[in-house]
Amino acid sequence: MNHKEVESYRSGVQSRLEELTLMSAKQGSDIHHIKDSLDEVKVLIKEQNGRVRVLESSMSGVRAIGAMLSVIFSSLFGYLFTKG
Repeated sequence: MNHKEVESYRSGVQSRLEELTLMSAKQGSDIHHIKDSLDEVKVLIKEQNGRVRVLESSMSGVRAIGAMLSVIFSSLFGYLFTKG
C-alpha cells in the first residue's frame, strides 16, 4: 500500500467513525425520549387504574343496594299474594 491509499483508507475510517458517533448520539436521544414517554404513560395508567377502582367500588355498592331492594320487594309481593 502506498501513502495515498493509506491516507484515503484512514480518511474513510475517520469519516465512518464520525458518522457512527452521530448515529449513537441520536439513538441515545431517541431512547431518552422514549423512556420519558413511557414514564408518562405509566403515570396515566396508574391514574386510570385508580379511577377504575373507585368506579368498581361504586358499582358494587349499587349492585348490593339493588339486590337488597329486590329481596325486600320480592318478599313484600310474596307476602301480599299469599295472604290475599
